[in-house]
Amino acid sequence: AETELSGLCDDAMGGAPPVGTVPGGEPRPERKKFMSTRKDIQTFFSLPLDFSMLELEPETGADPVRYFCTPENAEIIGWGSSGTHFVLLPGDEAVYCVEPELAGEGTFVLPVGADFREFLSHVLFCKCTSSLAQIFMMDEARFRRLLADNAANTWPGCEEDFKRRDDSLAAVAETFGIQPRDPFQRVKALQAIFDPSVLVFSDEYYDTLGLEHPSRPEDRDIITGRDVAATTIFYTDHQEDAP
Repeated sequence: AETELSGLCDDAMGGAPPVGTVPGGEPRPERKKFMSTRKDIQTFFSLPLDFSMLELEPETGADPVRYFCTPENAEIIGWGSSGTHFVLLPGDEAVYCVEPELAGEGTFVLPVGADFREFLSHVLFCKCTSSLAQIFMMDEARFRRLLADNAANTWPGCEEDFKRRDDSLAAVAETFGIQPRDPFQRVKALQAIFDPSVLVFSDEYYDTLGLEHPSRPEDRDIITGRDVAATTIFYTDHQEDAP
């Protein structure tokens, strides 16, 4: 377990992969891997899948939706149910789940796969993204019950829906050469080592949660280190007091 967690830090959460070239002009190996994540996403959404049954529908360019907890620096790659969406962050190949309905401060945005293929292997195991998105708030027993409840859920005409879902999952497995992977321990480990300081939220995020707005680097005076607004008030007051 210790070795696996160390690998997670190196591969998934150890910082942005180096960008650039090695001597000779060839892309760095890390850069090739980073580029393949975006390419895998393009391949996935080009497949003839029932995205609604997988609860992973593509982002559209027309009037894109953003929630208060969607990071400003996030690239949305797909939508689940009830506002749940999945994103990438700059310089990072991990897939993050944004959960506006069930989460709270500190859990709105959490990783659910070290890269897109691992994320898909988790989807293969869960059959859709809904249970994967809820791992952050569950112990293992509750997660297993959720999977069992989802498997037992039926409705009139569900046989055809299930066939389309299973055909879609089989196509994903064949296209990417992956197998279902139980996500619980892996996702819990990813989330345990995640550093949320990489997230950039809008003013709406802090207003909605009633939190103090953290100072951004561009808002600080390079000489005093104070907020620009505070520095302006400080010098204005002292100039007015001057004889």
